[in-house]
Amino acid sequence: MCGIAAIIDPAGTAEGPDRTAARQRELAAMLGRIRHRGDPGCFGESRAEAGAALGTNRLAIVDREHARQPQSDPTGRYLLAYNGELYGFRQLRAELERRGHAFRTASDTEVVVHAYLEWGEAMLDRFNGMFAFVLYDRVTGGFLAARDHIGIKPLYYAVRDGEYRFASEQKCLLGFSSDIRVVAPGTYLRDGREHRWFHLDDTPLELTEREAVERYGELFEAAVRGQLDTDLPVAVAFSGGIDSAAVLAVALEHHPDVTAVTVGFDGAADLAVARRYCRERGVRQIVSRLDAAGLVSVIPEVVRGTEFFEAVDVMDSCVGYFVYRAARRHGFKLALCGEGSDEVLAGYDLFATHPDPAGLMRYRVGNLHRTDLQRVDRTSMMHSIETRVPFMDRYLLEFAYRVPMRMKLRGGVEKWLLREAFRDRLPAYVRDRRKIRMPDGSGMKNTLAEYAAARAGRDDESTRRLGIDTPQGRYFLRAYLEAGFPPPGERNRRVGHDYSPNGYFEFVA
Repeated sequence: MCGIAAIIDPAGTAEGPDRTAARQRELAAMLGRIRHRGDPGCFGESRAEAGAALGTNRLAIVDREHARQPQSDPTGRYLLAYNGELYGFRQLRAELERRGHAFRTASDTEVVVHAYLEWGEAMLDRFNGMFAFVLYDRVTGGFLAARDHIGIKPLYYAVRDGEYRFASEQKCLLGFSSDIRVVAPGTYLRDGREHRWFHLDDTPLELTEREAVERYGELFEAAVRGQLDTDLPVAVAFSGGIDSAAVLAVALEHHPDVTAVTVGFDGAADLAVARRYCRERGVRQIVSRLDAAGLVSVIPEVVRGTEFFEAVDVMDSCVGYFVYRAARRHGFKLALCGEGSDEVLAGYDLFATHPDPAGLMRYRVGNLHRTDLQRVDRTSMMHSIETRVPFMDRYLLEFAYRVPMRMKLRGGVEKWLLREAFRDRLPAYVRDRRKIRMPDGSGMKNTLAEYAAARAGRDDESTRRLGIDTPQGRYFLRAYLEAGFPPPGERNRRVGHDYSPNGYFEFVA
C-alpha cells in the first residue's frame, strides 16, 4: 500500500540531464504532499529519466524488505508505480511461474509486472483486490494507468501541453493544472484513452433464499480470509453494528492477532454494544473517547486530508480520523472495516421508502468511490494505515449486487441476507440490531453540524450552483477552498460527475 506519483511526457524522451533532474525534483515535491501514505524509511522511492519519472511512498506490507519501487520487468523495459493489494496474488504468481516467469521478490507488485508481460491489459480481469497503478513503457513512451473494480484506491491525473501527471491524491497536482481528473473505477487509460475493464451486472440471480444465504456466507468468509494473508497484527474498525461485527467475527477465526478499535462519546450506543461484544468473547479492544473540542479541532486537517467539501462526508471523516489515529498509536499499520455493506444490501432507511430500491443501490454503489471509500482511504492513510474493505471484494460484490432486492430488504428489515448468513455466528443483540447512522451511534449527533452552521457565512451563487443549500455545506466548502483546492463545480464536471442535491456525486461516466 502506497502513495504514488508519476510524470509522463511522451515528447520528452530526447531531453537532456538538466530536464531529467528538474523532473525528479518535481516528482519529489508531488510525493512530499502525500508523505503520510508510506513509511518514513520508504519515502520517495523513485526513478527519473528522459520522458518520465515514477515514484512511491511505500507503506511496506507485503515483502517489506525487498519490494522497492518503481519495479521493472527483467528486461527493464517497463516501470511500475503501484498502490494496493492483490488478494490471492500467490496463486496468480504460481500460474505465471508455470508459464516460465521468474521472480526476484515475493511482492504482489512484481506479480503485476509479470502479469502485464503475459496478458497485457487483459490481466486486469484476473485481479481481485484494491489497486491503482501507472506502468510506463520506456521503449515507446506509452503508459497504462488503471484502477480497481470499484474504486477502493484513488488515482487522479492532469494533462498540460501533452504531459501527464498522475497521483494518489489531488493535492499532488495543485499548481500544475486546475483541471484535475479522476481515473474512474474499473477503468484504465492507455496513452490517455479511457477504457472500461469492469462492469457490474445487475441481472437478478435465480436462486432460493437458502442458496443465496449459503453462497453469500461462503463468499464473505473467503473475502475476509483472503484479506488476512499477512503476518502483521490486524485492527478491525468496530462500531458494534452488524457489518463490522461480521468482519470482526470472521477475522478472529482466521488470524491470530486481531484487535477491535472503537470510538465514541461517553454513553454512545455503539460504544456500549461494541464493548459488550468484545467483553463477552474475550476480544482485545481499543476504545478511544470522542469529545466536541477534539472533533472541531481536526476539521481543517480532515478537509485537506480527505479532499471533501460535502458536509456529510466531512463530518463522518472526522470520526473516522480518530478510529485510525487510535489504531496507529497502538502500532497497527493494517486494518479491516465494514464499509460498503449498506449500499449493496439496502442498509439505509431510505431504501424502504424509495420507489426503486434497486436503482438506488446502483446509484449508491456507483458513488462509493467518491463517498465512503474515499473517506476510508484518506482517513486511514492520513495515519499511514492500510485499510481493507471485505464487502467490496470483487467476487462478493458481484454476487451481492445480483441478489434480488427481496432478499436484502425483507419485511422492513434491512440487510436480511447478511443477517441470515450470520444467524448462528453473532449474538441477537448485534445480528438483529437496526441500522443506526454514524452520528447517532457514535454519540456525535449534531455536534459538528451545529458548529459548522454557526460559522457558515452567507449563501451565494457559487454554493447554489453546486446544489449546496445548507449552512453546513457552505462552511465545509469554504474550508475546502481555503485548503487550496480549485472550485469544485468545474473540476467535478470534467471528471465525470454531476452534483446531486442530496449531497452526493452521481457517477455518470
